[in-house]
Amino acid sequence: MPMERMTAKKIRIKDLVSGEWNKMDGMEPSFIKTSRGENVSRARIMATVVSKFISDDENFGSITLDDSSDTIRAKCFKDLNVLQGVEVGQLVDVIGKVREYNDEIYLIPEIIRQVKNPNLVLLRRLELLKKSKSGPVKEKTQGEKDKEEKEDVRKLVLDMISKSKEGIEYKELIAKSGKTEAEIENIVNELLAEGICYEPSPGKIRKI
Repeated sequence: MPMERMTAKKIRIKDLVSGEWNKMDGMEPSFIKTSRGENVSRARIMATVVSKFISDDENFGSITLDDSSDTIRAKCFKDLNVLQGVEVGQLVDVIGKVREYNDEIYLIPEIIRQVKNPNLVLLRRLELLKKSKSGPVKEKTQGEKDKEEKEDVRKLVLDMISKSKEGIEYKELIAKSGKTEAEIENIVNELLAEGICYEPSPGKIRKI
């Protein structure tokens, strides 16, 4: 039976770094347990980039994020592509896996998207405020989890297509995303139907 992929949960940095780290064995994902009893193994954070570091050999890179509640680092090892175009001072929306080393809670970023609409910051803060007042965390239904998982895949696919100015080959999109052909085909068909993307040539996808 395949292991369920954890949903990226919107959260304040303070709630993440002040939580209790739970190291799991085997294939079970490790996670942070927050003060609300929420288990977070993948997080989604909207914050400002306050510093950036790339090693001389370009095998390590990191950015420090500040959302006014606290700070956290997002670290990349060997593959630094996700940090391309990210600059100090930018407001970004980050989805990443939660990790811990030497008592430091940090993220392995999967997606980093610049936020250009300041109203989205207010919206996120309102979402988190409502969440903090909602009491103990309730388990999501499988349908809700599937919907959030699909939304994460859609964002990943659209981000990859957007970064390729001349478009990206369909087979390359499948290979680099790490998703199944069925998942990618479903998302791509939606993007084409919605007029967000088009096919400049057979087997190639490009954002309009």
